Amino acid sequence: MTLDPTVIAGRWADELPREFARQLALALRIGPPALLLLRSEAALPSSAAAVRTALELAEQGEGPYAAGVLAGRLDALDERPRITAVWTGPESDSESGRLTLAVVADLIDEAQAEILLVSYATLPGENVRRALDAAANRGVAITLLLERNLDNPNFTGHGDPFPHLRARRLAWPAEARPARASMHGKVLIVDRRTALVGSANLTGHALERNLECGLLVRGGDVPGRIADHLLGVRGVVET
Repeated sequence: MTLDPTVIAGRWADELPREFARQLALALRIGPPALLLLRSEAALPSSAAAVRTALELAEQGEGPYAAGVLAGRLDALDERPRITAVWTGPESDSESGRLTLAVVADLIDEAQAEILLVSYATLPGENVRRALDAAANRGVAITLLLERNLDNPNFTGHGDPFPHLRARRLAWPAEARPARASMHGKVLIVDRRTALVGSANLTGHALERNLECGLLVRGGDVPGRIADHLLGVRGVVET
């Protein structure tokens, strides 16, 4: 029976662990010796079954074609945004989403090139401070856009909660705002590929105690577009 490489590669892209699927595409491109080596390393039954099928495709002479289809499907999936709910607050009967504090710390830790942090009230705990310091020390470019007492007489928070952090500091000055406007966004963007947008300020209460909700967006162009918008807001200046 002749196997259809297009159908099989599409199923692999949807069902296999992403990293293993990448390894499978590479092994298909190289040929049967690489597939036999990958089969010896496959931990899951579904992965081992996929390698057996890949060997059959290779015997048909369809290995390189299946590799191209699989790699293309994986690239398309990588570009598709994945959205996850993020929560602070009491436990719920619905087991969905992740805790805000853990997500914030993880995002900062995984940053490789750029962090954009936007917050109204900002008084984070030591874990977030340490994560930001570590990111700065490994060369991540950090940009802060935070509310200031100078620009909002109703704001009672800390004007510079990270006085020793190596970061670019932006502000929305009072003279550039409509009357009684606040810099009220709560956004964390990492490497323009991941964005956390929600109701939680960067404070202990908001990250650990209040009832807060946010959305974590991974992949696609939305995180980069949010960053471009925030950095391009008219009136925002570097301090």
